[in-house]
Amino acid sequence: MRPIRLTTIGKIIWMVIFLIFVLIVAYIVSFFKKEDPIKVDNPQVIDSEKVIDYTETKVYTYDFSSDDEIEATNDTITIKDSGTYKLVGKNNKYKIVVDSKNSIIKFVLSNFTTNQVDKLIDIKNANKVIFELEDNSKNWIISDELETEASAKSVIISSNSNIEFIGTGNLVVESVGTFIKSNANVDFKNSTIEINNINKAIDIKGNFKLENGTIYILASESGLKSDGNINIESGTFVIRCPKSAIKNDGIFIINSGKVFIASGDVIQKPNANSLQKTLILNFKDPRKQIFIMHDTSQIVLAYAGSIEYSHILYSDEFKAESYVLYGNGKLAGTQTYGLYKVEDSEESWQLTAPNLENDRFLVTELVNIYDDVVKK
Repeated sequence: MRPIRLTTIGKIIWMVIFLIFVLIVAYIVSFFKKEDPIKVDNPQVIDSEKVIDYTETKVYTYDFSSDDEIEATNDTITIKDSGTYKLVGKNNKYKIVVDSKNSIIKFVLSNFTTNQVDKLIDIKNANKVIFELEDNSKNWIISDELETEASAKSVIISSNSNIEFIGTGNLVVESVGTFIKSNANVDFKNSTIEINNINKAIDIKGNFKLENGTIYILASESGLKSDGNINIESGTFVIRCPKSAIKNDGIFIINSGKVFIASGDVIQKPNANSLQKTLILNFKDPRKQIFIMHDTSQIVLAYAGSIEYSHILYSDEFKAESYVLYGNGKLAGTQTYGLYKVEDSEESWQLTAPNLENDRFLVTELVNIYDDVVKK
């Protein structure tokens, strides 16, 4: 038998068949091959997968009654590791800087007192910083300085990261300048915080949220300013400010709790998604007098006044559908945050507004607004 010889054309045909076979095999292999992870260019996504949280396992104590135990450079304590840092005693000179990428940091305030108000805590880098007010503790941030141009620009807590206040202890702030200035969100849960005589209390670019607890603000320029949303889930929230008590660019939600705001500037009305009714009064002229709200059987709200206001927002669990309002009088009882627990009262004269029927202020809608409120 003569051997079979491939012609040139035959060789080309077999080569083409071989190449087709290789391509088919390569396709099948690639189909079943596990894909490589997708490369993510967003650093926030990457960081969120690497959050470091040692707040339950690593606890450090800074007792400011003894300088010997405190490591600081130029009176600055730098926090670089995730953990819980307990602040105890009176701090007269130390500032705290947080620089711990992707970490959760917790500060526990345990009967902590300080007169260091300018850059007390500067959060440069962290995933989140928690401030826990230890149960039954009383904590104070008190400025010894009179207001100057420099002190008016001071910031007690500045942050580039989310902040959360928890714990059932108390914190009293007596200072000028700004209490919190943040580029992120601020949440309050269960704590009682009293901010007195501040220029600007809370100035944030993120969202504000209150769940339970109490926040009281007495500010000369700005109470709460948020570039995001304001959400009052529950608790007691009181602001008194002769200028801008509350202002935000997002939505304003009130779902529950007791909210009282006396402001010099117009107050944004709560969003229609709120779950609790609100009464807003816009007075024709600025005033400082006492304000009393009566459901004809008893006083439901008594405000001390004394600080000039042109607008009032009040939100609560209204049990009646209409109320009589008084714009002056005398009050006796216990005053907390400008609001009275009344033991005795004497109402002087009623308030009224255009188009009222029998001078009764109705609270039947989700948001009830009355303009040009004046003495009857």
